[in-house]
Amino acid sequence: MQAFMSPCLVIKLSNMDTKMSEDIGRVMALTWRGVQGPIKPEVVSRIWSLDLQWLKPMEAEVAVAALVEAGWFIESDSGIIPAAIPDDAKTPLGWFPRPSILMHPQRFLSTQQGPEIPADIEVQHVKPIAEQSSDESVMVVAEATGLEAAEIRRRCERKKRALGPVEEWFCLALLAREQGLEISPLIPILRK
Repeated sequence: MQAFMSPCLVIKLSNMDTKMSEDIGRVMALTWRGVQGPIKPEVVSRIWSLDLQWLKPMEAEVAVAALVEAGWFIESDSGIIPAAIPDDAKTPLGWFPRPSILMHPQRFLSTQQGPEIPADIEVQHVKPIAEQSSDESVMVVAEATGLEAAEIRRRCERKKRALGPVEEWFCLALLAREQGLEISPLIPILRK
């Protein structure tokens, strides 16, 4: 487990908002202070919402999912670990993260290798919605709304991040409804 906290975790920023990366770096440093391994996502959500009172419980769940999807956390069977923890994270007294940064982070970019993952941790690679999408369902919504399939997938992914644990067909149905379509006849097609 000690390999997790190796010197290769130093963040070097390239084309990334410095304030955002500082906030996320501080969040990671404070969350993993004294912890030598992965933490379950629901525990991280609890820490952020109940222990540190940075976010509301639902916001904390959305933030954790968004940071995983953006590459700031590495997901494994035993929990999540930061992709990088800055070695110089200094937290001023009274500081708290901006919720919008945690819930809508930019993609994690690092010029260094990611952390050394201990051998007892199996990393899960979850495909984003854009790759999981049932082409038929997306095409049906795209044709009915006049939007491109890529735009439908992008909006569906944003809905999923915002709503939390919902199925893709539900996000597609919401998109169709937002575009003024009657969704009742679409439901059987979308649920395939």
